Amino acid sequence: MRLRLRLRRRTWAMLTAALVAVATVGILVRGRRSRLAAASEASAAAPERGQLALPQSGASGLLTMAKVERVPLLGDLQVVGSVSPAEDHFAVVGPSVSGRVVRLLAGVGDRVHKGQVLGQIDSAEAGQARGEYIAARAALAAAEANAVRERDLADRQISSNREREVADAQAVSQKARMRAALAHLRAIGFDAADIGRLGQDGAEGTLIPMRAPIDGCVLKRTVTLGQSVERSTDAFTVGDLSQLWVLLDIYEKDLSRVGPRQAVNVRTDAAPGEVFKGRVAYVDPLIDEKTRTAHVRVELANPDGKLRVNQMVTARILGDAAYAGAAVLSIPRSALTRVDGTAVVFVRDHGRFEKRVVEAGRSGGDRIEVRSGLREGEEIAMAGAFLLKSELLR
Repeated sequence: MRLRLRLRRRTWAMLTAALVAVATVGILVRGRRSRLAAASEASAAAPERGQLALPQSGASGLLTMAKVERVPLLGDLQVVGSVSPAEDHFAVVGPSVSGRVVRLLAGVGDRVHKGQVLGQIDSAEAGQARGEYIAARAALAAAEANAVRERDLADRQISSNREREVADAQAVSQKARMRAALAHLRAIGFDAADIGRLGQDGAEGTLIPMRAPIDGCVLKRTVTLGQSVERSTDAFTVGDLSQLWVLLDIYEKDLSRVGPRQAVNVRTDAAPGEVFKGRVAYVDPLIDEKTRTAHVRVELANPDGKLRVNQMVTARILGDAAYAGAAVLSIPRSALTRVDGTAVVFVRDHGRFEKRVVEAGRSGGDRIEVRSGLREGEEIAMAGAFLLKSELLR
């Protein structure tokens, strides 16, 4: 009896354990099926890996799309340069004969006008030229008077035709001598007023004036009173700083994008925010063997004197269709953004946007070259791309 009771209890315990095990397995299976279903639904609802959707349906109106195209870039060039006097508005003044400085009438910083006397040189050569001129003038007057008299006598048959011819020849010879003396005076610095005073009592015939050949400002004076000077002495430097040059060095690879009459914007640290506009006047056909650059000269106006000679400037040579290169794959500059320091764009793909890493090249105007990462004809987000970047960084 006791044995049967123990057997019943053991059988009941084993049956209970089996039922508990079955129930536990059912619960585990149902939980796994629920998790798999949830994962499947989430996978179906999520975009593909690397793709983005707009954060809200109404934001699509803030996006502007553009296509990747092959177009010639009107590339701007930004280089540094220096300000130089314009050679056409710059002059070095010195004596045309050797002598001694006896008068200085202009100093550094003075505004002078064309023809104004800057200083005077006392020269023995000037006295000699003055004497030659006065003698030639007197001889010419006598020869012309003799020629008139001989013509009158020949007409009245008092003298021969030969005597008349000799007198005419002497007049012509003295006129040539007079012209040579006059040219000598002009060559050493005398003007018409100076020449007109020669021969007058008290005229200073030994003083040679040094005159300004242009309007401008005296930039340099290298002589002093009493100094002995030679023909090669540079006494004054005069410059018209209302017109200046900016000298640039352009690398060989960029020369095809630069040409005459091209617009240039010049900036300087001395006038922040101000732009000085000029144009390319000359591109040197020779390339420097050491630097592999060619000189480019930009001419610009400086009416207010804000630019100074030898000043360092930054120049942007604006892209010109006449000097555009071959067509390259490019996108609008506003479509390019940076994520973690890497250049990326957002490409539209079946209603969603894919982040695409690109390699940017040179820029021109509002476009920028793309060397890799995109194909021609693809659509990319332009204006409003910041929305996609914000969604990416969430």
